[in-house]
Amino acid sequence: MILRLHRTPEIGDLPHATRDDGAVRAFARRALAGLANRHAPAPQRVVVLGLGNVQWGDAGVGVLALEQLKAKWQCPAQVELVEAGSRGRALLPVVESTQRLIVLTAIDFGLEPGALRVRTGDAAAEHLYTRRPSRPGMGFADALACAQLSGRSPREIVLIGVQPQGSDCYGACLSSTVRAQLDATVEAARLWLRRWRVTPLPRLEQPETRG
Repeated sequence: MILRLHRTPEIGDLPHATRDDGAVRAFARRALAGLANRHAPAPQRVVVLGLGNVQWGDAGVGVLALEQLKAKWQCPAQVELVEAGSRGRALLPVVESTQRLIVLTAIDFGLEPGALRVRTGDAAAEHLYTRRPSRPGMGFADALACAQLSGRSPREIVLIGVQPQGSDCYGACLSSTVRAQLDATVEAARLWLRRWRVTPLPRLEQPETRG
């Protein structure tokens, strides 16, 4: 006796399914795409703050560095460049709404004028509290403290600071020692953005900036 094995027909073999096979596959692709989007983590917001006041000499280095970053580099959509100026406590909503924060500012490290330093995490927060930025931006430390008390402070904080030579002379320009650190300040911010995988791309056309 010869036994004959019958192959179980697949969906594609069924006559009534062939007409709808393309529609079924398209539906499955849409369903899988929707499922993937539902479980994909939302892009983390990154804020780069430029603190200070350009009317007070070296105190404006953070704002000028931010302008240069904005003029020379195109940042991804989740990166917001904020010219904070001297708004201080008014920046609380900005601080509370971001997961990662970069602060560009003039700050007294007790070093030689023009010295550039980067501090992260608790060290960054401590410097902003105890070695507050020059007078026009000092209120920002209060905004950061309020965010920490509410439990909504950024997960990561990076302070990129330049030691001022002088910042108490209204109407003064940047000193030459501080101006020489503008490019290095921008580069430090760019490297941190790249580290966080939100790499800026160079702009083809670069407008002129102050400083």
